[in-house]
Amino acid sequence: MLLELRNVGVAIGARTVLSNINMKVDSRELHVLIGPNGSGKTSLLNAIMGIKPYEVVNGQVIFMDVDVTREPPHLKARRGIAIAHQLPPVLKGIVAGKFADELVRRYGVMKIYVDTLLETLDVRYLLDRYLFDKMSGGERKRLEMFLTLLVRPKVALLDEPDSGVDIDSVEKMSNAIKVALNSGGSVVLVTHSLHMIKLLRDHIKFVHVLYGGTIIHSGLYDEVVPTIEKHGLSGALSRLVGGTH
Repeated sequence: MLLELRNVGVAIGARTVLSNINMKVDSRELHVLIGPNGSGKTSLLNAIMGIKPYEVVNGQVIFMDVDVTREPPHLKARRGIAIAHQLPPVLKGIVAGKFADELVRRYGVMKIYVDTLLETLDVRYLLDRYLFDKMSGGERKRLEMFLTLLVRPKVALLDEPDSGVDIDSVEKMSNAIKVALNSGGSVVLVTHSLHMIKLLRDHIKFVHVLYGGTIIHSGLYDEVVPTIEKHGLSGALSRLVGGTH
């Protein structure tokens, strides 16, 4: 097993935000996390990565048979876990292309993979700009996904890459996720977009529904998504828990 969450509980300071989270992610798998705003999706990704103030207070995060629960983010990154945030910060003074070149050098990434990502995400024209500076929402999200997937992480944690972007960018990022999966990586994707989920349908291992601070249902695409389409997310919650569709 590549990544396993065992009865994970997460707190921010003294406030518990997640409890009893269980998930198993193996190689070349795409797992989708959905749920209403405030259900803890972002908190879970940050806690897996070890980003403060999110803290795993119960359970274990196991990566490649090693307990990495207490490891800091930079050590998890070295092991092969990467995260893309909802709002990548502007980094003036750092040229995107030079930063990408350094990642390619350090991680020994093959040119054909780099070129495939550049074309799939349509970000080549952004490489001469400062990181995320003077870019549209779609450009920022596509560039961040490029840099995240460029290092070929074993597991990429993607936090709402589709949030606030145009349909064209959603389709490009969906295709980039497929490139990463086909290249041997795994992805945990947080999204509100049924459109993105539909684009990735054939690649999804499980859809996990997060509500009330825990995963209330994990199922195949055909078990979860049609129920949400028919009843809406709020209407689907009770049906998924009760086992009716």
